[in-house]
Amino acid sequence: MTIQQQTPPSSAAQRGPSPTTWHRRAVSLTIALVLLLTGMASVWSLSPPDPRPASVPDTEFSAERALARLDDIASVPHPTGSAAAADVRDYLVRELRGLDADATVQTRVASRLPTDGYPTVANVSNVHARIPGSDPTGRVLLVAHYDSVPTGPGASDNGANVAAILEIVRALRSLPQARNDIDVLFTDAEEAGLLGAQAFVDSGVVGDPGRVAVVNMEARGVSGPALMFQMEGGLTSAIADSDVVTTSFAGALYSLLPNDTDLTVLTADGMRGINLAYMGGVARYHTAHDDIAHVNAGSVQHMGDSTLTAVRSLGAADLAEDEAEATYFSLFGTIVSYPDWLTLPLALLALAALVLVLIRGRRHGLRPARAGLAAGSLTAVLVAAAGVGFGGWWLLTALQPAFGFGIGAVYRPEPYLLAGALLMVAVLLVWYRWARRRMSPVEATTGVLGWFVVLAVVCAVLLPGGAYLFTWPALLGLGALAATLHAEPRSPLHLVAVGAAALPATVLLLPVAVLVTTAVGLELSAAPLLMLTLLAATALPLIEPRPSRRVSAALGACLLLGTTAAVAVAASSNGYDDSNPRPVSLAYAWEADTGKASWLSRGGPEQPAVGRLLTTGPTRMDERIPSLAGAPLHHGRASEARDIPEPRITRAAPDDVDSATGERTVRLHLAVPDGTFLVDVFADTTKHTVRGATVDGKAIDASDAALTEPWGWGFRYAAPSESGVDLTIRTKGDGPLRLRVLSTASGLPDGVDAPRLPTGTSWAGFPALSGQTIAVRTFTF
Repeated sequence: MTIQQQTPPSSAAQRGPSPTTWHRRAVSLTIALVLLLTGMASVWSLSPPDPRPASVPDTEFSAERALARLDDIASVPHPTGSAAAADVRDYLVRELRGLDADATVQTRVASRLPTDGYPTVANVSNVHARIPGSDPTGRVLLVAHYDSVPTGPGASDNGANVAAILEIVRALRSLPQARNDIDVLFTDAEEAGLLGAQAFVDSGVVGDPGRVAVVNMEARGVSGPALMFQMEGGLTSAIADSDVVTTSFAGALYSLLPNDTDLTVLTADGMRGINLAYMGGVARYHTAHDDIAHVNAGSVQHMGDSTLTAVRSLGAADLAEDEAEATYFSLFGTIVSYPDWLTLPLALLALAALVLVLIRGRRHGLRPARAGLAAGSLTAVLVAAAGVGFGGWWLLTALQPAFGFGIGAVYRPEPYLLAGALLMVAVLLVWYRWARRRMSPVEATTGVLGWFVVLAVVCAVLLPGGAYLFTWPALLGLGALAATLHAEPRSPLHLVAVGAAALPATVLLLPVAVLVTTAVGLELSAAPLLMLTLLAATALPLIEPRPSRRVSAALGACLLLGTTAAVAVAASSNGYDDSNPRPVSLAYAWEADTGKASWLSRGGPEQPAVGRLLTTGPTRMDERIPSLAGAPLHHGRASEARDIPEPRITRAAPDDVDSATGERTVRLHLAVPDGTFLVDVFADTTKHTVRGATVDGKAIDASDAALTEPWGWGFRYAAPSESGVDLTIRTKGDGPLRLRVLSTASGLPDGVDAPRLPTGTSWAGFPALSGQTIAVRTFTF
């Protein structure tokens, strides 16, 4: 008789995973697939629409009709004060009048003190028109600046938006009359310091600023979706029916950055408003390659559609009523918003949910100390993510210094971000494997969601517009976790709870991470990397049941291989060629007092064409050339040019001395060379105090200027007229007053061995010393 041997129960594991294990893995795979498809859809929703042809109805916006006007607006550089700017201004007046909008040119001297500089003055000419409303409760102010930087035609910044406004006015004329007045404002000298907007405010044309709703159109690149990145005064009704991409986190982040637009000046006067821009292709921003050929018609269509919708909504609103501030964000083409006063209560509700899970969980085996260990150890991973972001940028700029010019000359930053994200997923896998030897999946998930709760509460207090990014994953994830605590440890319900946290994290954090990278470049890539790391952390328990060490090692190797591949793709796709030229930086400086000519650069000797001229390492120019104070510059001796035009100051009248106060009033006339687009005047304050000054009759206040001795007082004049500038200074001190004057013109002089840029190179984005000539002279009065 033969006895069949029975397989003992202890060897069951050798037969492979149990049906329960297979069931859980199937659920994990399904949830992971849903998250992947959702993430792809959320990123895809950021794509601008196809441009509409000129054949669409007159009541609709057509990018083709708008772009047909661009040749007359942005075919050549047209900085403020130039003949080209005057041609653009005349064209805008003609077109507005042709659209039955009574356009006028408003010219006046304006002055403004930026937060991180010294006063800038200009004689600006704005174009203003009004479309009367049927029963106005206020007015909608539609704004775009029409000037460009001196070194580029500004086709996207801001020619395409100027053309879009003309197309919007045409569409409005084909629609029923709006309730409110609609004003069109094309500002001058925005690039020089928001001076056109300041002149408009000074003019008092708007009347009661509290009843003005501004829609400002901008560009920080040449492509990408229309992003509503700033809202001041609660105007969510303007975007409620729009497909604009937006997030209140962008406004919160923007408030922390040293960036301004015309809306900054207008809202400081008490107006409400929204800021729209597209920001893709930022490497071409403020360069000669911000030209018509690189304008993205889909981006123009999206800007036009979004702006027309906003103007129509505000045109029908009661602008005498205030709207509450709100949290808002795009979700698959729709706008979700809720009152701002809910932000902190929702964050506190998430905190309460965390406490509830910790208390209830103890009855089901959850150890709060272990959840705390998960949260605490995750801190090291988040620090590593920040290190990868900042350290990666440091390494990239060390290997390719041109990446650091301006806001970063990286044409395709996304592969670098992907590489960082894959690396952080590998780090997270190592962390999770370490954590799982010490805690259960539920405890690890609780620790991760604890970080979301902390960030939700902190942001609700310090950065309310961004709190929703962390509040909703925490609320939904903790709610699902609390509901599944009673389930068996191996129950798929725990995986569903993971999905409840990972799904909102995916649709909220992923698109914002992409937008932040597009808007600010890789220099601040630590921020999107932190978001992506937190997002990945929410989904980590989907790898349960834990794979074997061999499988984990293979998975980690694949992630590192993917990281390497992404870096390789990033390096190859960010190589420089004729289509994507390498930026170089160079300026010629002539110091007439000493007869010294120098080459100056933000870059170093590794630069093609210009690097050979830079023989001396970085040196600060604060005393010699005060307008370049700050970051050290590479420089080298240059040949003396013949007949370098220099600025001149002459005494216009005898000095007046107040015998009671000892103050002396000096009246001067400043003459500048032809082609000067900026002139800077600094006073030596080591022995003198400047009590006040007027420039072309405009009083300026430099008491809060960011200047240091010896040149502790100064101002800048943008696009001074050929007739010169009248300057009056009231000063008190011992001895004569020293003034240092610098004129800046576009282009390099002849006869100084100035380099010819080879193909595949271009000047860096203005104002990073991109082919300027600076003349310096000191005068004593």
